Amino acid sequence: MSRSLCEQPIDTARLRIRRFSQGDVEPFISFMTDRESTKFLTFGDEQKSNEGAKALLETTIGSYDSEHPMLAFAVEELTTSAFIGFCGLTPHDRETVEIMYAVMPNTRRKGYATEIATTLARYALDELGYVRVVAPIAPANEFSKVVATKAGFKDCGLTTNANTAATVHQFIFEHEPANNPSAAD
Repeated sequence: MSRSLCEQPIDTARLRIRRFSQGDVEPFISFMTDRESTKFLTFGDEQKSNEGAKALLETTIGSYDSEHPMLAFAVEELTTSAFIGFCGLTPHDRETVEIMYAVMPNTRRKGYATEIATTLARYALDELGYVRVVAPIAPANEFSKVVATKAGFKDCGLTTNANTAATVHQFIFEHEPANNPSAAD
């Protein structure tokens, strides 16, 4: 993918979405080894270990300047620079990209996940040129469904996730169709 994401951080009112750095190793491992935090994420068991999480982060950091960068990013609180979570995009095709977002347990219920999802979805559409952003969410993941809804995603019902064969709610975020009065005729 030739499009480069986050060469420059993306700032919101309270957050900064940026490339991961070596300083993120400890909080990332802390998140990835917390079984409650990762129970709905599709990472393998190996990636949910100390060694696996560290290797995943190092691979991600190493990919940024490659021809095929991983579109996974750290999120920090803007005023304190505290690591509060991570997010990412996985291209499906030229029109569709999948979003992922996660926040640290001590930063939940502050609206950060909604701020991340909204910002990254808008960025994917407005800056990267995708037509739609999808968020496959496990049926039992009530918090993530609320976040997606608040961020402007529409629940399009249950479907089978092509990557995992799991049943998921397919949430979709798209550009609003142009108002075309002649289409109603």
